[in-house]
Amino acid sequence: MQCHICGGDSKPFASARILSKYQVSYFLCTACRFLQTETPYWLEESYSEALSTIDVGVMNRNLNNTIVTSVIIKLLYPRAKCFLDYGGGYGTMVRLMRDRGFDFYWSDRFAKNLHARGFEHVPNRKYDLVTAFEVMEHSPDPISDFGEMVKLSDRILVTTLVLPSPTPTPPNWWYYALKSGQHVSFYSSESLGALASHFGLHVISRGPYHLFTRQKCGPIERTLFSIATIRKLAPITAWIGHRESLKPKDFAQLTAD
Repeated sequence: MQCHICGGDSKPFASARILSKYQVSYFLCTACRFLQTETPYWLEESYSEALSTIDVGVMNRNLNNTIVTSVIIKLLYPRAKCFLDYGGGYGTMVRLMRDRGFDFYWSDRFAKNLHARGFEHVPNRKYDLVTAFEVMEHSPDPISDFGEMVKLSDRILVTTLVLPSPTPTPPNWWYYALKSGQHVSFYSSESLGALASHFGLHVISRGPYHLFTRQKCGPIERTLFSIATIRKLAPITAWIGHRESLKPKDFAQLTAD
C-alpha cells in the first residue's frame, strides 16, 4: 500500500476490530513512519454523530487549546487579526477565542455550528492563522485535507499525538480510538516533516502542538513556541497583551436590524 504522506511503501503492520465489528488492517510506511488504516469504508457510520460519545475530553481540550492559542498569537504573531478554526466541531473553540478578543471564524464539513453561529468561514477568505485541533488523525487523505488549509493561510497550528517509538500495535495505545472508528491516520515526527515539505512549509513541534509556517522559525520563535505550549505557564502568559472581548460587538452585530 502506498503511503498517503510521502508515497513510500506502507507494509502490513497490524489489524484491529473497529466499532466492535470491522476487522481493519493498519499499514506502516517504511520511509516516514506514517501509520494508516486500509481505506476507511466505515466512516459514514462513525460520523453518524460528529462528536464521538467516548470523547470525554472535548471541553477540557477546548479550554486548554484556547489558552495555548492565545499565547502563541500574542508571542509569535501579535499583529495577526483574523483566524479560522478548521474542523471546528460545534464552534466551542471559536466562541471561546472571540470571548478573549480574537476574531475567529468556524469551518467544519461534518459538524453543526452550535456555539459560533454568525461567524462561519466565507469562501476565498484568507487568514493570519488557521487552527485544526484533533483533525489530522481523522483524515483518510491528509495531503488533500491539509492542502485545503494551506489555501487559507501560511500559518497552520494543529494538534495530534505523535506515534510513540517503538510503534504500538492496536489496541495498545488509547489514541487508536477503536470504539469510535474516527482515527484513521497517525503521524510520526518524520511524517509531519514530510507533510510540511510537500507544501514547502516548515514545522516546529512540542508535545501535541505542531506549527506549520511558510517562513522558517528561528531560535527566538522556537523558544516562544515552547513557552506558549507549556500548559502550566500558559494561563500566566495568556495575560500578556490582553485583548478586549468581542462579546459586546458580536451581540450588537447579531441583533442589528
